[in-house]
Amino acid sequence: MAKKLASDRLLFGSVVLLVGTGLLMIYSASAVQLSVATGSAPVSANVFVLKQTLAVVFGTLLAFAAMSFDYRRLDDPRFVAGLLVAVSIALVAVLFRAPVNGARRWLALGIMSVQPSEFAKLAVVVALAALLSRRQGEMDVPTRTLPVLGLVAVPAGLVLLEPDFGTAFTYFVIAAAMLFYAGLPLKWFLGSALFLVPTLSAWVWSAPYRQARILSFLHPESDPLGKGFHAIQSLIAVGTGGVTGLGLGHGKQKLFFLPYPYTDFIYAIVGEELGLAGCVAVLALFGLVFARGVRAAVNAPDSFGRLLGIGLSVMIVAQALVNISVVLSLVPTKGLPLPFLSYGGSALWTDLLAVGILLNLSQHAS
Repeated sequence: MAKKLASDRLLFGSVVLLVGTGLLMIYSASAVQLSVATGSAPVSANVFVLKQTLAVVFGTLLAFAAMSFDYRRLDDPRFVAGLLVAVSIALVAVLFRAPVNGARRWLALGIMSVQPSEFAKLAVVVALAALLSRRQGEMDVPTRTLPVLGLVAVPAGLVLLEPDFGTAFTYFVIAAAMLFYAGLPLKWFLGSALFLVPTLSAWVWSAPYRQARILSFLHPESDPLGKGFHAIQSLIAVGTGGVTGLGLGHGKQKLFFLPYPYTDFIYAIVGEELGLAGCVAVLALFGLVFARGVRAAVNAPDSFGRLLGIGLSVMIVAQALVNISVVLSLVPTKGLPLPFLSYGGSALWTDLLAVGILLNLSQHAS
């Protein structure tokens, strides 16, 4: 029988440090831009960090709520079905919204807007954990994995229509990790790769704008004021910081050189102002989150808890690695926020909910 344990303090502390760092960097990256845009009005200059602080408070309440109930209640077919229906409706509804910066990702709910694709990640993890926990030992039968593909393909397809390739890609990364942990033979991953690589290549080269994005990633210097601008400015920010950084608030790339420095490129501001030391510290904290999340997963008393923990840990860290890779120009630009650090409520709430469930798992051990 499971034994009640205290929540994982290292996991909790790591997340607190990441969230705190995020608030500092959001203030540093946004205050100057907002001061210029609003004529140096003090309240207006602080609006982003104030909004993010409110989001942190609400997200903390969500995390503590997720810690406080028995995670096994998530393994209810009625709950899983309702969750999938709800996020599917939201993902369809968002497609009828007016596009912002060429994409439809936000759904207005009165005084705030939410991004359904973020909450869909959490729904996919819960649904996959419930499905795979009932099919362990059957992973060597290919037909038994078809429902898994359908469960991931539907939300991923809707997100691609927004369009948001980066978020859709994370769904498949999460599914692959959970399938591997559930026992899917390695040969099926290799077979899938042989099919997906040419398919994705054809899809990328089928549209001129996707071709341009790949080419600008490979040769950003060929269009330094156009397609390659983000990558070049991001690398300048990281390189300028050196080992110890220019100091908090002293970065230059946020002064309208690097677009949206408080969201997708906030890690570049970390590199410029806190230097290599700050970048390594953030990476180490994400590594600790992943290690403690996996520890909570493998010590869970049932297969649902183990799969749930693996999925949530991969969900957080995979997105962090993709965001950091974009900032360092290791992969093409994607609109993925850095968990716990980037400005935005939906991503923060989803990640804090995931942490709350991981802390819930850490209270149990077989």
